[in-house]
Amino acid sequence: MSSIIFREPSISDADSIWNLVKNNKPLDENSKYLYVLLCHQFSKTCVVAESGSDIIGFLSGFISPKSPDTLFVWQAAVSNAFRNKGIAKELVLKALSQTDPDVRFVEATVTPSNKASLKFLQNIATQLDGDFKKTPMFSTKILGDDHEPEDLIRIGPIQKNLLEVTA
Repeated sequence: MSSIIFREPSISDADSIWNLVKNNKPLDENSKYLYVLLCHQFSKTCVVAESGSDIIGFLSGFISPKSPDTLFVWQAAVSNAFRNKGIAKELVLKALSQTDPDVRFVEATVTPSNKASLKFLQNIATQLDGDFKKTPMFSTKILGDDHEPEDLIRIGPIQKNLLEVTA
C-alpha cells in the first residue's frame, strides 16, 4: 500500500469525492455541484486522503458563523479497501489542525442506527480529551418519515495539543 497523503481538496477533486460518497452508503448522496462548492468555498475545513493518485477518503466540515469555536463535521467517507486503518480519524485530526486556535469543539449529527459513527466520535472525544454529549437535534417531523432523526454530537472542549496528524 502506498503512503497516504492528507490535504485540502481542490476543485479538480470534486468528481472523485462525489463518486466516493455515492459508494459509501448510508451517506446521503448530494449533487456533484455541492462537492465543487465544498472544495472551492470550504477547502480549509475539508480534507481528502489520497493514495497514489486516488482519493480514498474525504471529510467535509465547516465553521458556522453561529458557532465560530466549532468545527461541524458533515460527512466522512473512506473507500472500502482502506477502512479500519485509522483514515477517518486522521481526516478529522487534519481538519482540526487546519482551523483557528479558537476552534475548541467538534460537532456532527448521527442517526440512532449509525452505531459505527457514534463509536468513532466517542473515540475521537477520548483521544482529544474532550467531553462527549449527545442531544436530539432534528426529528422525523422535520426530516420526513423516510429519514431517521439526527442527534447532535458535541465534543469538547478539545485539547489541540493532542492532535497527531499524519502529514
